[in-house]
Amino acid sequence: MVLALGLITVGGWLTWHALRLAPDVAGRPVPLSNALDPPAPAEALIFVSGAVADPGMYRLPAGARIADAIAAAGGVTADADPGHLPNLAARIHDGRQVNVPFRRSRTGGTAAQLDINTATLEELSAVTGMPAGLPEAIVEYRDRWGGFVSLTDLRTALGVDSATVQGLRQYLRVAPPR
Repeated sequence: MVLALGLITVGGWLTWHALRLAPDVAGRPVPLSNALDPPAPAEALIFVSGAVADPGMYRLPAGARIADAIAAAGGVTADADPGHLPNLAARIHDGRQVNVPFRRSRTGGTAAQLDINTATLEELSAVTGMPAGLPEAIVEYRDRWGGFVSLTDLRTALGVDSATVQGLRQYLRVAPPR
């Protein structure tokens, strides 16, 4: 019994000594940079708009360049303004927009502009820079709501991005009511 009591005493002393010398892991703060930094995304989701063949949302590798985003959207169209392109060598960023501006009209007149409240589906479909599906949406909106008040209605009522509306201004108009 003395031997058992001695072993218990020595065992207790060793346990107490080991715990006293052990590092205090539970009380030590974890550096935030290790705990909260999410891994870098493997892809970036971007929106390509303006004078490109197929504007829309694209997933690209995280290290891609603006030139890659424009290529994914089918490349620039003949209506693109080459003097105002975005920096093609810049890296893309997740959640951002890449806009390729349209060339400004040199005519300045409205004679060749179509009135979106009276143009046919075929006329609207033939407009340079017209995104796929927009002519049908214009005609459907006209039939349902009676027409447009201004070209900004393309953005507010149909969700067309500002760059595309700006590019279409040289070809489209809303005639004043008679």
